[in-house]
Order: sequence, then structure tokens, then C-alpha cells
Amino acid sequence: MKKVFVFLMCLALLAATFISASAQDRRRHRSRFGRKARTAAIIGGGTLVGAAVGGGKGAAIGAGASSMYALNRPAARRHFKQSNRRWGTVAGGTAAGAGLGGAIGHGKGAAVGAIGGAAGSYLYTKKSRHYRHRY
Repeated sequence: MKKVFVFLMCLALLAATFISASAQDRRRHRSRFGRKARTAAIIGGGTLVGAAVGGGKGAAIGAGASSMYALNRPAARRHFKQSNRRWGTVAGGTAAGAGLGGAIGHGKGAAVGAIGGAAGSYLYTKKSRHYRHRY
């Protein structure tokens, strides 16, 4: 079953590369979806892929990783407040850490992973500030 799933994912990625090459000729237009809806779709898609691959613990890892990606991309920087992005990133790190710790060490591992993921993602948000310098 896993071989079939991996084959289908590779086939979808291959098809996406052919589609994107022809899409460069068209003019850019506004998306049908809102920017916050796109962020929610990225997080939901990561959760579904994680759940399909690894069950409940995989869903936590997928949700955490996709939320950390989705909330730190340039479009999210423009459309979400900094505090909301920070707490979303910390929640994503907590979920990813809990899923990874649960996969490795079950109950206690999930608790330790959640604490480690929360601390690491909070430090990441504090250290990765983008300052505008005036010269």
C-alpha cells in the first residue's frame, strides 16, 4: 500500500512540473481564495498528508510542520499580525514536537517533545526578527 501511495505522489509531482512550465506564459491574476484561507489550506493539507502517512502522530507532525511553514512565508507576514504569527508558530512547533516525541517515546516522549518543540519554536520566533535599518 505504501509503494502505491509513494508512486502516486511521485506521479502527481511529475505532473505538477509540466503544468507549471506552461503556466509561465499567462498573466498573473488574483486567486479565488483569500490569503488567510490559503494559509488554512496549507495547514490542513499538511495534516491530511501526515495522517495518511503516519496516523495520529504523523498528523501532529504534518500539522506542526505545515503551520510553521505557512505562518512564516512572506504572504502571511503581510496579512497576519506579528503576535498571531508568533503564537501560531509556537503552536505548530508544539504539535510537531509532540508528534515526533510520541512516535519515538510514546506518552512521556510526547510530553518532552511538546515542551522541546514549544521552546525551540518560541526561540526561533524571537531570533528571526526582520529589522528595517535606517541609514
